[in-house]
Amino acid sequence: MSDGRELEGSLLAEINRRMKQISETQHELARQHRILTRAATQLRTGKGAEPVLAEIREQDAGLLRDYCDLHVTLMPPPLRLVPRAAASS
Repeated sequence: MSDGRELEGSLLAEINRRMKQISETQHELARQHRILTRAATQLRTGKGAEPVLAEIREQDAGLLRDYCDLHVTLMPPPLRLVPRAAASS
C-alpha cells in the first residue's frame, strides 16, 4: 500500500513541477509578446529600425539575437577606403 502512496506522491510532485514550468513559460512568452507588439507599433508609426531594435535589446537582450546574427551575417562587408598615398605606391 505504501508503494501506491509513493507513486501518487511522486506523480503529484512531477505534475506540479511541470505545471509550474508551463506557467513560467507562459509568463515569459506573454512578456516577449508585449515587447514585440510595442516594437511593431513603433515601426508602423515611423520610428526607425535602429532605435526600435535598441529598445528591444534593452528590454530583452536575447529576444531577437538570432535575427540580428542572421542580419549581420547577410550584410555585405563595409567598403574600406584606401588612403591615396598608399594607393599610388
